[in-house]
Amino acid sequence: MIAVDVMSGENPPEEIIRGALRAASEFNIKIAFVGDQDHIENCLKKLKIQSHRGLKIYHASEVIRMHEIPTVACKKKKDSSIVICTRLVKEGKAYGLFSPGNTGATLVAALMNIGRLEGIMRPTLVTYIPTIKGPSLLIDAGANMDCAPDYLAQFAVMGEVFAKRVQKKKNPSVGLLSIGGEKSKGNELTLKTFDLLKDLDFNFIGNIEGYDIFNGDIDVIVCDGFVGNIVLKVTERVFKLTFEFVWQEIGDHLLQRIGFALAYPAVRKLRTKTDPSEYGGAYLLGLNGDIVIGHGSSDATTAYNGVQMVNLIVKNRVNELIVERLEKFGFKKRLDSRQK
Repeated sequence: MIAVDVMSGENPPEEIIRGALRAASEFNIKIAFVGDQDHIENCLKKLKIQSHRGLKIYHASEVIRMHEIPTVACKKKKDSSIVICTRLVKEGKAYGLFSPGNTGATLVAALMNIGRLEGIMRPTLVTYIPTIKGPSLLIDAGANMDCAPDYLAQFAVMGEVFAKRVQKKKNPSVGLLSIGGEKSKGNELTLKTFDLLKDLDFNFIGNIEGYDIFNGDIDVIVCDGFVGNIVLKVTERVFKLTFEFVWQEIGDHLLQRIGFALAYPAVRKLRTKTDPSEYGGAYLLGLNGDIVIGHGSSDATTAYNGVQMVNLIVKNRVNELIVERLEKFGFKKRLDSRQK
């Protein structure tokens, strides 16, 4: 069963419910909706859902909003929808969750109730970045603002596992985002991380620059969460801006409108490839549960893809392989020595 937080997003709960129900129906997934029970039941009536096999509702009397401080909100609002979602995973009633809510609160609640995988120093966010050759992975996308080289090395391992298991890439390439391709380029963090990654037994191709991100030759792009979140948000805005420029240039010119109408099928495909909702959100890796966090503006399409992605992570045993790989590379011993 997958727990779905229907209350924390910016859109009405109906959007999340509609998308999650579609995923449940198409992929035979059991769903637990978490939020205000009366509201959820009214939504189901509007959608003419009288009964649904495997559907459960868990009442939550509180909601953590986007502006709230994650640590304070999670301790204060223990009956919030996102805290209850993580509690369901902890209790084994759900094997994963989808939430369109406060990313920091989701991370804090997950750490409080679910805990980290064995050997993990810091959980991380991985998300898709559209490229000319299909989506690449960006990790960390914003979970960790201040990082140590060991953290980035673990992110690289987790991203490589995700690319193998979920994207089905046989030998995914891993690149370290820096200011130049030479190993001598970068700040103290990237220089030390480079030395760690070059000794690991996977396809590390070295440093990459910003303009390498979109050529599609790098499957896993590794950076700290501060840089990664900026890259993610700039990318999303630039793609949206591209379509806005197109509409501005077309204006009221008849011939240009006719030309655009002829090219519209290609434009629609391009828009789909660059639409964040098509990827379901960011995937929180490194925890004893499978978690996808959507945008605050998540709609039915985002929820549909987000629930589907939680299911894929579970089916492909991503967490199990992460633990195996970290132990193989000696990260568990390294963590134990840091804790002594």
